[in-house]
Amino acid sequence: MYEIDKEKFGEFVAGLRREQSMTQKDLASKVYVSDKAVSKWERGLSMPDITLLIPLSQALGVSVTELLECQRMEQDTMDSNHVEELMHKVITYSEETPEERHRRRRREAILFGAGLAAVTLELLGLRALGYSWGVICLNLLTYELLLMGFCAYFCFFAKDTLPEYYDEYEINVYSDGIFRMDMPGIHFNNRNWRPIKRVAIRGMVLFAVVLPMLYFLCGLLLPAFVESVFVFVCMPLFFVALFGPMYAEAKRYE
Repeated sequence: MYEIDKEKFGEFVAGLRREQSMTQKDLASKVYVSDKAVSKWERGLSMPDITLLIPLSQALGVSVTELLECQRMEQDTMDSNHVEELMHKVITYSEETPEERHRRRRREAILFGAGLAAVTLELLGLRALGYSWGVICLNLLTYELLLMGFCAYFCFFAKDTLPEYYDEYEINVYSDGIFRMDMPGIHFNNRNWRPIKRVAIRGMVLFAVVLPMLYFLCGLLLPAFVESVFVFVCMPLFFVALFGPMYAEAKRYE
C-alpha cells in the first residue's frame, strides 16, 4: 500500500532531469553518485539511498514530498490521510522487500562459497607444488581462517538492521552476542550498516583469494622474504583489507 513505484519514480526523475537540461552525468555529479546509478533509478531498477532524497530533490527543483509522490503537487497542504501515507513511505523507503533480501543473501552465500572453494584449491595447489602443510599453516592458514570466519559471520549471522538506538546516538561499537567490533571515528547506524556488511564480505573474500597468489609469487621472486617476514608483513595488509573498505563505506553513508 505504501511502497513507492520504482518505474514511476524513475520516469519522474528522468522527466525532471530533462526539464533542467541535464544529462545523467550532470545529475550524478550534483548528488555525488555515478551516472550508472542515475541510469538505474530512471529505469526503475533501483532507488537512491534515503540520504540522497534531499540533495536529489534540490538538484531537480522539487520538494522531497513531490519526489516521494512521483508527481508535482500544486497545493501546499495535505489532508491527514495523505500525511500518514507519506510518513509510511519515508519509514519503509529503505527497507528491502522479502524478494530483494532473498536475492541479496543468495548472492552473498554464492560469493562466500566461491571464495571458500577458491582458497581451498589454492592451498591444495601450494601443497602439490611442494610447500609443506607446516609452512602453509604458518604463513597463510591463520589469515585465511580469520578472513573466511569473519566473512561467514557477516554472510549468515549478522543482523540486517541495527536496534533503533544506533540511529539515535553516535555509537562506534557494534556488539552482537560474543561478537564485538570497535571502529573509532565512525558511527554505526541503519544507513551505513548494510553497505558496511556488503563491502566487508567482498573485501574479505577478495583478500582471502589473493593472499595465496601473493605468497606463491613472493616465493618465486623473493624466497628469503617468504621464509622470514611474509607472515609479519601480511599483518597490516590483513587489517587494511578487513577494516579499510568498511571505514570508507561507513563514512560515505554516515
